[in-house]
Amino acid sequence: MTQTVATPPSEAAQQSLFGGPRTLYRGTDIDGATIEPNEGLWVRGSNLNELIGGIDFASALWRVWFGEMPEPAVAESVDAALAAVSEALVGEAGRPAIAAARTVAASGAGMVQAAACGFLADLSALENVAREQAAASGLPEDEDFIQGLAAIACAPVFLAAALSGEAEAGGGRHAERVLAAMRAVRRDETAIRVVDALLVAWHAGFGYITPTVLVPRVAIGTGVTLTQAVAAGFMASGPKHVGAAEEALAWLKAIGPDAGDDAVHAAVDAALDSPGQLLFGFGHPLFVEDPRPPRIRALFAEWGFEGPHIRLFDLACRRALERKGLRPNIDFITAAALLDLGVEEPRWGVGLGLCARVAAMVAHAIERRDRPAFGVSSKAARKLLATVPVGWL
Repeated sequence: MTQTVATPPSEAAQQSLFGGPRTLYRGTDIDGATIEPNEGLWVRGSNLNELIGGIDFASALWRVWFGEMPEPAVAESVDAALAAVSEALVGEAGRPAIAAARTVAASGAGMVQAAACGFLADLSALENVAREQAAASGLPEDEDFIQGLAAIACAPVFLAAALSGEAEAGGGRHAERVLAAMRAVRRDETAIRVVDALLVAWHAGFGYITPTVLVPRVAIGTGVTLTQAVAAGFMASGPKHVGAAEEALAWLKAIGPDAGDDAVHAAVDAALDSPGQLLFGFGHPLFVEDPRPPRIRALFAEWGFEGPHIRLFDLACRRALERKGLRPNIDFITAAALLDLGVEEPRWGVGLGLCARVAAMVAHAIERRDRPAFGVSSKAARKLLATVPVGWL
């Protein structure tokens, strides 16, 4: 598969809605997409595809929060702080929050909804752990950073608690802890690299237009806490956003790892030809071609990460392109990778994406918090409202 290199944002035309100072993307310098003349995703001025496979998640979250790459020692300190919070979370300090997630899950709520409730509990004891770690290793100690670290560390544990009632702290790196939370069979070094690549691919890049980022920005403007804004971001995921990975994972499982070419082609054809049925994991609401899957697939080949579900991925992609010109999105390659890592629960297709997206939720909520209620002055808000097409939201 070929990969289109997008024009760097610094070379893009001015995009300010009201003729103000030029920014990298619409409304924010954190991250954003370019669609013309080339499609791409950008984080702090760098092509996201250059970050996928090139940096680990700890470095990615530091970069999206602070706008610069951390020194290796700083990234290690961030992971150590996340590990300490994760360890405390499965102990006495995290009991109230995990109980909240478990209780809501037991009532019949979905995984994401139950996990979001964990963020509404008192996390001060966990934040104290993060603060102590930050002080000991020279990391920032401001409240936003501390609360952001706690939210990142809590995400996989809350999701695991919502699914099974059990929680596991996991290993030293965030990717290891996500593997542990997902109960993945494979947890070797290649598996860690694969999950790191997926976490970086999901962590940011769309600016504020994606619902799991837009909703935290809106929520924080009402004066809620940072962790409440993250909970709102969780609640903004669904079958049409982040949730397609769950559907794709279930679809691949139903086909079976030993399916032949004809069986895979028939499954793709059935989805494409049945009225009202979708081929989950294909197409994109913004892009003609999601730029991330070709990059990730090439990395898998380079790393020797090949399994039966990656084979199904390749077969399905060729068939969908041949039949309808459809190309895979991040959900489909995530689903195939998780299955070949030995993740059995389809809902982790959603869970992994949310574990990563917390990084962008935090960055955008902090940026948005100090702006006026509508994000701009009253005069600008009135002008903007008059230009919004009917049915846009």
